[in-house]
Amino acid sequence: MNKSITKKIARYEKQYKLIEKAIVDVIFVVDMETMTFFYISPSIEKIIGYGTNEMVRIPINDCVMPHSYRKAMEYLAEGYRKYRLGKNIKRTAQLELIHKDGSRFWVEITAKFFKGETDEIQLFGVMRNISSQRAIEQERNELLQRLEASLGQQKVLQAENEMLRGLLPICSGCKKIRDEDGKWWQVEEYVSMHSEADFSHTICPPCKKRIYPEID
Repeated sequence: MNKSITKKIARYEKQYKLIEKAIVDVIFVVDMETMTFFYISPSIEKIIGYGTNEMVRIPINDCVMPHSYRKAMEYLAEGYRKYRLGKNIKRTAQLELIHKDGSRFWVEITAKFFKGETDEIQLFGVMRNISSQRAIEQERNELLQRLEASLGQQKVLQAENEMLRGLLPICSGCKKIRDEDGKWWQVEEYVSMHSEADFSHTICPPCKKRIYPEID
């Protein structure tokens, strides 16, 4: 082969290697028969800790959390069924993976089926680490839940305050309170129905002296 052509090929290979190493997202191809990686880009090591040579030997379920693995298998089964019907649809899923050091993290995977050189069905996909994004979303959701709880409590307190500040029709004899429907209630019953207050009965000194004069 001409030396100049050989040099050009070597230069192109070097350029492609540089591009491959610069890719942050992980590009992969999965052999559907063996459920192992047929190819995976070097950027996988930055995400999961395993190098490319290790990843092509590791069964996929060894580095995926069980709940995410079940979800992935459901997606694959549905996608494969549609592929056989001529509907090759690109699917996206968020999965929880296991790092080489044992820690867990989240990735977003977009993939679709295709036929390899010998007509075997393979899965081509792109993987991206979204752990930081998931953490921000979780923090936001927790904040929203706290705000909703706080607003709910505020509404309850406001209703109680309005009820207690309003003019209540109370009997001058038995001290029952009349509601909007004209029904009369004991004070304890009325307040309990219109607030979150609970009652514990005791006796004040004047009543104690009147009802139980024998007790000092």
